[in-house]
Amino acid sequence: MSFSEECEFDPLDLEILERALEGTLDAIRDEEKRRREDDAALEVALRYDLIEIARWHGADDPERLCDILLARPCRQDIAS
Repeated sequence: MSFSEECEFDPLDLEILERALEGTLDAIRDEEKRRREDDAALEVALRYDLIEIARWHGADDPERLCDILLARPCRQDIAS
């Protein structure tokens, strides 16, 4: 849907609305990109922790490994 379909605004107002929408979408996309980057860093840290847990407890039950991983205190580098 385009703002131009709204007849109550003049062309200058419509241009301002379009620019505001573009800016908002860019900000949301930037935040989503940062979140994906944070997710990637979290995945790396969790993989490292999971390897450590498997070394100590064995790698025979994925549910057990998941429970142990989730029960561990949050590391600083994961939380930040």
